[in-house]
Amino acid sequence: MGGVDYFSINDNGEVVVTPPMGDKGGPQISLHEIAKEVEDRGLAMPVILRIENILGSQIKLLHDTFNHVIKETGYKGGSFKGGVFPPVKVNQQEKVLESITSYGKKYNHGLEAGSKAELIAAISMLHNRDAYLICNGYKDEEFIDLGLNAVKMGGLKCYFVVEVPGEINVILQRAKQQGGVRPLLGLRTKLTTQAEGGQWSESGGDNSVFGLTISQMIDVIDKLKEEEMLDCLHLLHYHIGSQIANISDIRAGAMEACRVYEELVKEGANMSIMDFGGGLAVDYDGSNTNYHSSRNYSIEEYCYDIVESIITVLDKNDIPHPTIITESGRATVAYYSVLLFNVLDVSSFDPPIRSLRHSLNQQTISLRISCRHMRWSHRKQYKSAVTTYFSIATSHVSSLNTDRFR
Repeated sequence: MGGVDYFSINDNGEVVVTPPMGDKGGPQISLHEIAKEVEDRGLAMPVILRIENILGSQIKLLHDTFNHVIKETGYKGGSFKGGVFPPVKVNQQEKVLESITSYGKKYNHGLEAGSKAELIAAISMLHNRDAYLICNGYKDEEFIDLGLNAVKMGGLKCYFVVEVPGEINVILQRAKQQGGVRPLLGLRTKLTTQAEGGQWSESGGDNSVFGLTISQMIDVIDKLKEEEMLDCLHLLHYHIGSQIANISDIRAGAMEACRVYEELVKEGANMSIMDFGGGLAVDYDGSNTNYHSSRNYSIEEYCYDIVESIITVLDKNDIPHPTIITESGRATVAYYSVLLFNVLDVSSFDPPIRSLRHSLNQQTISLRISCRHMRWSHRKQYKSAVTTYFSIATSHVSSLNTDRFR
């Protein structure tokens, strides 16, 4: 499902939205009529129209598609639990977070926090104790204490994802001072895979400032073994960008991450979760290509590539399949809000048909003259091709002229 399923043009030429109602589509609602009613109430444009049904529909679509693929491929032991970015990061409206946690509760849909403000908001809103709360970004002592208290007092599944080597020492130190609470830990790996194009593609690849190298991950594992806390490490996370348009980049990143996960299991870590980060793109322009404002894959293909990558790598050594997490915030919220504004002015452009035809005729004459300086064997062939080309171009100009005055 996508924008084309929610928005269309009716017989009157008006943009209409069809919010989903249960398993069926709802009534068609004209955005033009909504704009008129808004103005009739004395409100001025611009306004943002939020359609909560679409938000719930996107959450349902992502979970249902993953669960269908898991069933079809014989995926064993694992499940799908989607993680999304809090609205402080991508949408600063409290209503958005309330809607996500409300619609996502039946799916154990979790949240991701990257700052203290986001973590406080997520803890206060996430009432489902079976959902995951993923803590990324910079972590100071206050941030870590908040997460540890959420684990100790509220029973939340709050995971600290270690992104720089020094974080593990601070987390373990704060855990001891909190009365020996066992932290839930994850590692963010720095993949060599880098998406071509997309948003924030520099967050992937060897030169990325985010994530741990393989040697740094080994140091963290050694530290956890030394502190007898290796059993606290459950999760592997990576992120190679947002709005990744090419499915081959999605699969390449997933395959590489699965091999890292495999090695962590061999090191003795109690691994059970893979967080594939963001990247699920939105086909803004409808071209279904690998252009930066589109994507050359469906949500189903995205799910299949992730699930099949896990099966392909882990089944070789009989490693249990992990719980899958994605941070598909863009694909979740992109369709559900619309900006309505007044059209201030219009302009039109009529192509100068006569001058275009004259220019084509002059170019034809010029190219014919240039043929005289060629060898005869080449001249005849070149002259014929040029004449044919400009004959077609002139015919096209004539048809444009006819259509214009029809």
